[in-house]
Amino acid sequence: MDEREFEEKMRAALRPVEAPDGLAERIIRRAEALAERTRKPVTQQAWLRWGALAALLAMGSFGILRWEEKKRAEQIEARKVAEQFTMAMNITTRKMARIQKNLVVEVPLKRGH
Repeated sequence: MDEREFEEKMRAALRPVEAPDGLAERIIRRAEALAERTRKPVTQQAWLRWGALAALLAMGSFGILRWEEKKRAEQIEARKVAEQFTMAMNITTRKMARIQKNLVVEVPLKRGH
């Protein structure tokens, strides 16, 4: 088969053809029937799934809120501890300075060495 014969066969195979009468209506009816068969009512099982999902989301949200609350409380406690430590260090520093002042002993320096 040469190129010309091939092109003629292609033109013949691809030429427009009239659709049989009622084809569009039959296709639409078949599609509607298929849609009716595949459409499922909301069952109890579906409600249970949605309910379980809602419960999981609620528990997750509650857990996150509790975790944030605990974290916030820990941060407040850490700040209090840091303030107490700073205060204790300040008191200790002042007392050590007083003690050092009272303990100062004059040591004579030897000259000539």
